[in-house]
Amino acid sequence: MAVQDQEPQTACIISVEVTPGGIAARAEPAEPDPDEIVSAEENAAEDAQPAEVDAGAEVTLVGTIQYSPARDLRDVALLIKDDEGSLLGEAEIVEFNGEINTTAELAVKAPLLPGEHIWLAVLPAHTADGVDYQEVSAPFQFIVRSHTTSIVVWDVPTAIVAGEAFRFKLGVKCSSACGPANWSFAVSDEDGQPAAAGTLGDEPWPGTAALYYAEVEARAPEAEGVHDWTVTAPGPDLEIPHEQQTARIGVRSVRQPEYLISIEAIDKASQAPIKGAKVVVHPYRVFTDEHGRAEVRVPQGMYRIFVSGPGHVPYRSDGEVMADTSIRAELTLDREPTAAELWA
Repeated sequence: MAVQDQEPQTACIISVEVTPGGIAARAEPAEPDPDEIVSAEENAAEDAQPAEVDAGAEVTLVGTIQYSPARDLRDVALLIKDDEGSLLGEAEIVEFNGEINTTAELAVKAPLLPGEHIWLAVLPAHTADGVDYQEVSAPFQFIVRSHTTSIVVWDVPTAIVAGEAFRFKLGVKCSSACGPANWSFAVSDEDGQPAAAGTLGDEPWPGTAALYYAEVEARAPEAEGVHDWTVTAPGPDLEIPHEQQTARIGVRSVRQPEYLISIEAIDKASQAPIKGAKVVVHPYRVFTDEHGRAEVRVPQGMYRIFVSGPGHVPYRSDGEVMADTSIRAELTLDREPTAAELWA
């Protein structure tokens, strides 16, 4: 807000409110929630901070003009100019409450350059009731920020044979729901060496609005153990600036499997197969099919095998695997104790 003109007969105050996002449909105000009521001091402190908007995103401007003595300016438009003085648009003055004039909402694009920007609201020179009024202007500021992004990585195998190729999925989402426009990604191993690279696809992951993804192919390290890899996206040099983010994934390299463990999960009482039971032979994890069966290939060694089905008490088996092995896991229902059992 600024006072720009102080003539003997008039003074004019111009202010502009900057709101991220496009023009929204007007709605009747709802009853205030007591938990959301804040003090006037808190509101004033919040209003004193410049608005923050995403680079290149749509913003809505609303201007207010107050003359003293009060004047109805509904036959004039408020001009909006950018940092370089170029005209961005005209906000028509549509309301006058007897003291303050208010413009209609004006949608404009935020600059692409991050940082503080100072634009100018200009009330042009005009004549009213035989009186000539000079041009009045007032600066208003806001902050442009790079778009924030987030990375999601999924479907990384729990164990990969050392040196073999494997696949996983990588997704990136932008705070402004931007399309990827050839966004690149890079995957580095624990020594910072490239492990994979590529670009995101043009279609979002099914069921999401703006999570753009790619299927990544890489090769597991030759050394056994868990390796800490880093995913970086999106790449630099984008037309619209985006914050580059990193995510970490664990890649576990294991020895070449030697033997097959076949698991059959059944309900002990009904002898019916249990579909979707989780089988853990650390570090391997699989789920049983519709016949209650699953297979895991492992190197020779000592293993603890867990089988857990929905609503059942987990099954456990310990032993050394030295040949192909079959396990019949009979799971009992995990029922609530009866009153008699509780008081026995």
